[in-house]
Amino acid sequence: MRATFEVDNGIGGAATGVGDPGLARLVAALEGSAREIDVTFARAGSQLGEGLSLFEGLKERLSTLSAELSGTEIADAGKSLSGLAGELRAINDGLRDETGVLQELTTHSKAASLALDRLLEHMRLITILARSARIEAVSVQAAGRDFGDFTSEIVALTTQAQHTIQSCARDHDHLSALLGSALSAQRDFEGRYGHALSGLADNLEQTLAEVAERQRRSVSLTSDAAAHSGKIAMAAGGAIIALQSGDSIRQRLEHVIKALRLLGSLDGTSGPGADFDAVERGAAGLVLRRLQAAQLDESALTLAQDADAIESALALLAGDTAGLLDLVRSLYQGDGGGKSERSQSGSFLADLESDLAQASDLLGKCDRARSGVDRVTSALATVLETCQQTVAALAGTVSSIVLIGMNAGLRAARIGTGGRSLVVIAQELKVAADQVATDANHLTPTFARMQEASAGLTRGGRLDAAHFAALDEAMRSSLSAMRQTGDRLGATLGQLTREGGGFSAVVADARLSFSNAGAMSDLIASGAVELARGAADQEMPSRADVAERVRGLVDAHIWPNYTMVGERTIHQAVIGLLLPAQSGAAAPVVVQSTDSLDDFLF
Repeated sequence: MRATFEVDNGIGGAATGVGDPGLARLVAALEGSAREIDVTFARAGSQLGEGLSLFEGLKERLSTLSAELSGTEIADAGKSLSGLAGELRAINDGLRDETGVLQELTTHSKAASLALDRLLEHMRLITILARSARIEAVSVQAAGRDFGDFTSEIVALTTQAQHTIQSCARDHDHLSALLGSALSAQRDFEGRYGHALSGLADNLEQTLAEVAERQRRSVSLTSDAAAHSGKIAMAAGGAIIALQSGDSIRQRLEHVIKALRLLGSLDGTSGPGADFDAVERGAAGLVLRRLQAAQLDESALTLAQDADAIESALALLAGDTAGLLDLVRSLYQGDGGGKSERSQSGSFLADLESDLAQASDLLGKCDRARSGVDRVTSALATVLETCQQTVAALAGTVSSIVLIGMNAGLRAARIGTGGRSLVVIAQELKVAADQVATDANHLTPTFARMQEASAGLTRGGRLDAAHFAALDEAMRSSLSAMRQTGDRLGATLGQLTREGGGFSAVVADARLSFSNAGAMSDLIASGAVELARGAADQEMPSRADVAERVRGLVDAHIWPNYTMVGERTIHQAVIGLLLPAQSGAAAPVVVQSTDSLDDFLF
């Protein structure tokens, strides 16, 4: 509700002295408004100055955040972790490759086991035939021929070959057991963790992509922040200029109050206007009322305009600061607008730390699983070498057995019927030896294929224990760098949030300080209306000397108080209407301001 003042008309016999209640209330209200305007504008100016200091801290924090996120430390860690994602995929691919190698080795090993079993069977048959030949040799010796050397040599060769094959078979059985165990463990590990390795690689790449996206947005934030900072600086500058008008409004009210006190003293017996008659006092009251009504009306309008400008500037400050902080929070804390649940969490460093902890655990499991393959690799080299030597030696042994058997058979055939049994045994030895040669020939390519396949377990760059250790160390180092960067980001973001909150609170307090500016403007405007209403039906007297007397009073006691061009302009406009200058009369000189922002006369 607009406040109003009851101001009695002091023209036409209704004198308004110092004791006029309506005029006294108006003066008291204007004095209160002047003090409140002075306090309000000073408090808001102080708060805005404090806010601008806080805003400088905000800009510094933003620069720190951007530098942290785009710094070389986090970039190097990102490269290392990107390499880790590739390593995890390589481990997963290597698992499949090693499983294939183990499967191929197992297949060849089974074929070799069957061939070795047949060899042992053939060697047992040869051993039986050699013993039979020894028995037959005794009979032939009784007939005058000595075949003892023949049988002893075959038995010795057969026994030696059998022992060699048995040793090779035992080693191969051990290898087969290792292969079976390693293949089972490898399949179990691949089934349990193969998908985890590829999934973890996906997660790491996704998190690193989120880091890269935030780095890109950090660069964009710098330009966005500059735009916001520019708007905030302009708003603050506008608010500061508007706040400077508080002093001019206060001075205007003080000048009006002084003029109203002059109005209230016109009926006195001393002081200005004490020698005025009733007509002159009425005319002076009319001029003072209309003149101060115009000054109050302009003051109310100026206050309303300045209050609106300041409120708009403070609203812009509050809105742009909130927008700037929202940009920062969305960048460093997450805005829920990501493409996945992980990016929506906003805590990309926490996600990364969880991923790396899982990676470390998986690398440990991979290292332990690798030990079984290493045992196969170590045994495979020895067994293949032994078995290949056995096969190579066996070929010579078989050739010797066949050659000795053929010679013995030829010698026994010359004996006739008595050597027939030895001839038969010699032929059976040759058949058995041929079968040994056939199976030995089958073993040779089998062992060669195993040797070739085993290269997949011993190739250069294979993920061995040293490689796993290096990966784990690089991962831990990167995690430490990320964690330290995250701690600094968190601390800086916390400080920025506190400073931003402080700045917003200061702006809110300043806006609250101006919440009654509109009411003060209405109060001043109401006083102007009441003053104008008191003189609305009055006219200046027609006496020629009255205008000159009133002009002298105004020029002596009102005009010198003005300190602003606006006051003088309004004064001259009102006086020009009520007290037109007579020919030859000098009018007060008005100094025009050349600067639209300068409302003061210096």
